[in-house]
Amino acid sequence: MLTDEWLSKMYEQDYALLYRVGRVFLGNDPARESLIEDQIQETFVRAWLKRAALKKHPNPDGWLVECFRKCLMNACRKQSREWIRTAFSVDEETSPEIIDQNRLDPDTYAGTKEHLALLKKLLGEKDADVFLRYCVYGEKAAPIAKELGVSEQALRMRVSRLKKRILSNRELFACIAALCILAMKGGA
Repeated sequence: MLTDEWLSKMYEQDYALLYRVGRVFLGNDPARESLIEDQIQETFVRAWLKRAALKKHPNPDGWLVECFRKCLMNACRKQSREWIRTAFSVDEETSPEIIDQNRLDPDTYAGTKEHLALLKKLLGEKDADVFLRYCVYGEKAAPIAKELGVSEQALRMRVSRLKKRILSNRELFACIAALCILAMKGGA
């Protein structure tokens, strides 16, 4: 247990945010929830080790999100390519539905025009739309793939590549994290 009260409060406040960001990128697969939780724990271990510098940091929440991004990227790199391929090719019709009571509301996103504009600028209009619809709004792959004229597998591969691109780009990741922060605080 953390003995530093300031860091304990930060843990209580930011755990849910980091968990949500992790679920946006790794999906609702129950097998991957432990990976998200492990990387959140790793993030707070690093925060504990650097707590003196973190207290002086101008944006400690931003530092946590960036540290989590790096931990998540490193953990995903350690996973085998086969595991990643099978994780993104789950048949939506046979997989159990995971109900997310805290799903991000599209209206909340509409209120954050600056972040959406940045996301569209950095990803491109079509890729940003595909990412938001599939990963954030929770639309099924079939109707999106049909609309785009591609197979469901091709759509999932496209989303997988977008996730990797977002994870490796600080501006994109910060944009998604900012959208999640605003959604958790009740919108802009």
